[in-house]
Parts: sequence; structure tokens; C-alpha cells
Amino acid sequence: MRFSYRPLSRDESTPSAFIPDSSHKQVYVPLPVAWLLLAGSIISVTLNLVTLYIWIHSTGPFNPLFPQALYSPAQDVLEYKTVKFHSGFGPDLPIYDQPPSDEVDKAWESLYEFAYSKIPRNQAIRLANKTYPILGDEQEYVLALDVFHELHCLDEIRKAMHPDYYPHTTEGINTNHMRHCISSLRQSIMCTADISTIVWQWSERSQAAKERADVLHTCRNFEKIQEWGRDHFAGAMQDMTIYIPDDLNVVS
Repeated sequence: MRFSYRPLSRDESTPSAFIPDSSHKQVYVPLPVAWLLLAGSIISVTLNLVTLYIWIHSTGPFNPLFPQALYSPAQDVLEYKTVKFHSGFGPDLPIYDQPPSDEVDKAWESLYEFAYSKIPRNQAIRLANKTYPILGDEQEYVLALDVFHELHCLDEIRKAMHPDYYPHTTEGINTNHMRHCISSLRQSIMCTADISTIVWQWSERSQAAKERADVLHTCRNFEKIQEWGRDHFAGAMQDMTIYIPDDLNVVS
């Protein structure tokens, strides 16, 4: 490869850059043009890197391409972490899996106690489904993140399994409410479709390959979502029999 350089002639006032010329032909690019090309390349690479950075940090390290296609006011707090599931067997059961007690009840209720949330109008208008205003403060709107509803449903099913301990749970297991809860949980499981892998490993004690459910999963950070619920807690449920005129979906 040969580099060529042509000195300035008497009538030329613009210096030229020398460039590699594999064809042995002398090609000249004015220095201002060369600098513009270089600056354009740097800007293009920088913009691509910034776009990649924003995409990674907005979707999370293990997030699919579209982690939340429909708008949710809590989507900005989504982050992901690796969690090893408990099998649900053995003596070291998590508090949620232990026999009924006041302590167990409190643990379950703490999972969804901040379910009743409020958001400002500028967020409510972005929802795919219209919601209801806060009574006395019509610029705020009510909602509940579905994860809290699902946990409430699961807790109701848990209580229905222990009618002797929860005599106030008169519905039993074969009711419309329980059917609703099971349907909601089924659809949620199918919707989120966890593709973490359950494996089989050889057990010397059992002399068989045993299924292992205590494996690693990629999970949304539930503590972050709980924190969002606490920050947006709307307090006691308002009287939903009171009609509040609202023009949320009217385009101004």
C-alpha cells in the first residue's frame, strides 16, 4: 500500500489529507471533508453505544425484548435477579408454606397489603384500560398491580384448605370466588410462562433420578415492586358505589 501526498500549488489555499491508495492512483480528500467524515463516524458509533446502553438498562440484564408491551406505571422499577426456588419439601419450609398461625397470616398479608394504589392522571391516561378516579381527588386514579391480586387469591385458596383454622372462611373451596382465583392464577402462569429449567439428578438415597424443583430462576425483583406499592398506597378502599363523572379518555 502506498501513500501519496501532493504539495499545495500556488493557487490552492486548502491543504489536502493523504490517504492509502492501493491502485497507485493519487486520490485527495480536503482536510475539512476528512475531519467531517471522521466526526460523523465517531458520532454514529457514540449514538449506537448510547442506544445500546439505554436498551440494556431499560429492559434489565435478563429481560426479553419487550418486557412490558402494555404500559404499567410500575414498569420503571423492573429489575431482574437470580433466585433459587425452595422445593416446598423438608423441615426448613419458608414461612408461607408452614401450617396456619398468626405469624404465617401476617407474612402472607404483608405480600399484598399495599395492593390498593393511586397514580396521577398523566399516568392513568396511558393505561390500556380506563380506571376510576380517587374520591375527593379526581386528579388521582386507583389501580392494583395484578401480582398483588394473584397473591391475595393464592392466600384465599390457602385458607380454604384449612377450614378448621379459618372458620370465618365460609366459602370453602368449591365457590365462584375460588374458581375465579384459580382461573386468574392459571392465566397468569401461562402469560408469564417461566422457562426456567426443572432438572433430574441422581439420588444415592433413593437410588433413582429425582426431580429437582429447587433450581435457579430469573425473577423480577419483587421487593422493588412492593416498594412501588408502598410509595403509591392509596389507603383504605374508597366507596365504589359513588359515581364520579370523569373524562379521562376524552382527548382534549
